[in-house]
Amino acid sequence: MSEPTDRPMDRIDAVLERETQDYMGRTVPYQVPISAYPTDSHIIIVNSPGSGELKDGRHDRWMTLAKHLQERQVATMVTYNAPRPDNQVQLPWEAYSHKGASWNGLLIDSLAYVIEYSLEHAAQLCGTGSPTVYLSGFSSGGSAVGAVAFRYPEVRRILLLSTYDSVGDIFYEGVSRFPGDIYLAYGGSDPMAGFLAYVLRCGPLAAASLHIREAPDCDHRFSGADNSRVLTKAFYWAFQGDETFPSPEGGLQLYE
Repeated sequence: MSEPTDRPMDRIDAVLERETQDYMGRTVPYQVPISAYPTDSHIIIVNSPGSGELKDGRHDRWMTLAKHLQERQVATMVTYNAPRPDNQVQLPWEAYSHKGASWNGLLIDSLAYVIEYSLEHAAQLCGTGSPTVYLSGFSSGGSAVGAVAFRYPEVRRILLLSTYDSVGDIFYEGVSRFPGDIYLAYGGSDPMAGFLAYVLRCGPLAAASLHIREAPDCDHRFSGADNSRVLTKAFYWAFQGDETFPSPEGGLQLYE
């Protein structure tokens, strides 16, 4: 792992150096870049972007949201991205790969490494070595969150946004074992995410609670200025108890 790079202490950047194996058993090195936005909140939100996004997000939405949460001292957001699919090799069992390695595997492992990094550096990131940890994930990033959250007792709550079961059965195996609170938000024009909401309602789940809300006039990407505010409000809802979600009123506009 590279040493954390301090920008003025409003942001900490690091790169995790990791290895996996391709379908032939050969070693594949890869990197996981991280940006963290420190606070004294004692809370860390590890955010897992969608498959087409870098850590700052489409239109810099995750960076903008992270700075907003930092300014309000709500939580320290840690955002990252897994290696992007390159499709050099078409694996017969999944749609995407990276240098011949399973991209689903990389997606899940990358999130796990970032959670572990966040716990190891928690005092620097949020002012305590024993933080409350939340996870958020968008689209395939939410699938990774569902798969790994149960592994970490520090994770109290997860927010699944426009999520579907892209990593397969490991998502259902993981999310069914998570003992904390599950919040799920999706657009009314996103039938795949809506179907996942239906499946989770049918259980079985070990979760302490399950909260599901549909955002009207909203697609998979939360497209448009109003839906960008709705996206912000999803974080207020899941992590601050704002029951006005999915109203966009009072939410920060993240993009046009």
